[in-house]
Amino acid sequence: MESSLLFTIATLIYLAAMVLYISFLSFKKEGIGLAASVSTHIGLGVQTIALALRWIESYQMGIGRAPLTNLYESLVFFTWCTVLVYLVVEHRYKTRVFGAFVMPVAFLALAFINVTGINTDISPLVPALKSNWLLYHVLLSFISYSTFAVAFTVSMLYLLMDAEERGSAVNIYAALGAIVVLAPLGYVMAGLGPNFKTTFWLGLGALVIAWFVYLVVAGARNKSQTYLFWSVCVTLAAGLLLAMGIDFVLYELKANPAGESYRKHLFEATFLNPSTSVLVLAWAAVLGFLWLTWSQGMRLKARLKQIIPSQELLDDMTYRMIAFGWPLFSAGGLVMGAVWANSAWGTYWSWDPKETWSLITWFIYSIYLHARYVRGWKGTQMAIISAVGFIGVIFTYLGVNLVLSGLHAYGGIAE
Repeated sequence: MESSLLFTIATLIYLAAMVLYISFLSFKKEGIGLAASVSTHIGLGVQTIALALRWIESYQMGIGRAPLTNLYESLVFFTWCTVLVYLVVEHRYKTRVFGAFVMPVAFLALAFINVTGINTDISPLVPALKSNWLLYHVLLSFISYSTFAVAFTVSMLYLLMDAEERGSAVNIYAALGAIVVLAPLGYVMAGLGPNFKTTFWLGLGALVIAWFVYLVVAGARNKSQTYLFWSVCVTLAAGLLLAMGIDFVLYELKANPAGESYRKHLFEATFLNPSTSVLVLAWAAVLGFLWLTWSQGMRLKARLKQIIPSQELLDDMTYRMIAFGWPLFSAGGLVMGAVWANSAWGTYWSWDPKETWSLITWFIYSIYLHARYVRGWKGTQMAIISAVGFIGVIFTYLGVNLVLSGLHAYGGIAE
């Protein structure tokens, strides 16, 4: 049996587990929860065998390398690590609640592989990757990514459960108004040339950082703003996934134009479409989903209130996940990555986009641990920092590969 078939089977099992966990959340039947846990264990076992088979297949082809070197393999391994970490959490804290939020991530990641045409070939390593540091660097990095992913899930639940009310509608109107102003401004400045485009992104980055700092400093007192932050995070994740899905469907309908990769058409069907009408429709969908999330979040909280663990436990889980993942990320992602870079390219640090964003992400989680250990912070501020940190992880892992270029852009989509 080939590894690709087993990965497909694992995807279907994770789909079943996702449905069962969501059903457990809805109906609160212990039998359904047990079935969900059993399915997840079986799925993890199948995926483990698939990873081992792919490793064996590489040796049979005379290549002989760990299955960790391109986008396809890294997504598969990230999914495996995330499910493993979740099961550890489930056994440690004796709760199945988080499966309804973690398993959709696992299923969607593997489904993304199956539908987007990511290159699944086992190809020889490029010279820069032929190093004994490869396994350690990637292995530790992705284990840390998975712990950060679980921490993010728990943090988002904490922020939702911590919200007392939606707050004034002025908050959501201000957010919608900011998008209405900033989106057209971004298109205009991008059309004026690279310098104006860079200025816009730097300015937007400064505004976002200012908002994050305000939330961290005053979030515990202004919970309506943290609720708005929660709504924005949910909208960002759902909006990006939906846009990428639409892009892929239209890309497939074009029958792979001129042999070009999906990555070259990313967001062209939505936010980078030459049609003004399509752009307006895409942004209108974003505004509508943000409003829907903000307006319905308290209903979701009421639904979860009876089965979600205490906020103190959620806070402790977030801390433990980050405290476990940070040293792994430091050692594997930065230190071993630097040593590997020196042996491959003759320099420990080259300010490659992936290196730069890895450092930014490391600083965010370092701030989290510093605030926890030194300042004794707990609760709302820490959940916000955890959420911001995972946004950095996503851009470090996928954003750099899909949007930017650099020394780390070995794996691609449909390439």
